[in-house]
Amino acid sequence: MSTTTSKKPLLFSFLALIAGGVIGCGVGMKIEKSASAPNLLTCQQQVQAQTEQIKKSEQQNQLLVASNEKQSQQLEQTTKDLTAMTELVDKQKKEFSAQLTLLAEKKQKLAATTQKLEVTKKKLNTEVVKLKTATTKQQVVIDKSQQYFKRQAEMQANVKATQANIAELKQAAKGFKKACDEFKSGNSWNWVSQKDCDNYDQQLELLKDKQALLNSQQQALAVINAEIGKK
Repeated sequence: MSTTTSKKPLLFSFLALIAGGVIGCGVGMKIEKSASAPNLLTCQQQVQAQTEQIKKSEQQNQLLVASNEKQSQQLEQTTKDLTAMTELVDKQKKEFSAQLTLLAEKKQKLAATTQKLEVTKKKLNTEVVKLKTATTKQQVVIDKSQQYFKRQAEMQANVKATQANIAELKQAAKGFKKACDEFKSGNSWNWVSQKDCDNYDQQLELLKDKQALLNSQQQALAVINAEIGKK
């Protein structure tokens, strides 16, 4: 409601009151002779009082109009603020909804990734078990191979030692054979005797035993060499 519109009824009231006062005073003057009729001064005082009352009412009305305009402006600003707040809430709701949608998508992706990781983990566990089994078997093979090579080295050393003993025995038997032959011929100038022949026979027996041992060792070595060749 504007100030101009609010003042119109008040203006009409003011005019009506003045007109009423004038008419009242006119009627009173016509009947001056009556004891109760107002005189001109009294009419002026009434008109003045009514004019002041109208001014006072007009001032109150202006204050009321100003207050209404202020309240109207406040209401308009409140309405604008409420509209802005509503738009902000709507925007936040849309953003929150978008975030929820994005979060749901991420949750689905995470679930899919977790499932893939579980499958991969199971596969890896299976591969680890296979690898451990294969490693255990390989370790057994390695341990056996090491035992074979160790045994082979020992047998080779035994064969070499027996061969060296046989060579020594042959060399000793050769000396005893010469002395024994001289003893049996009866023409030797050396100090030979039947003991040389006995020693020679003893060396032949030792050579026979050592040769048998060497054959046995060589056969065993051939067997382990064949096993190693299969690895």
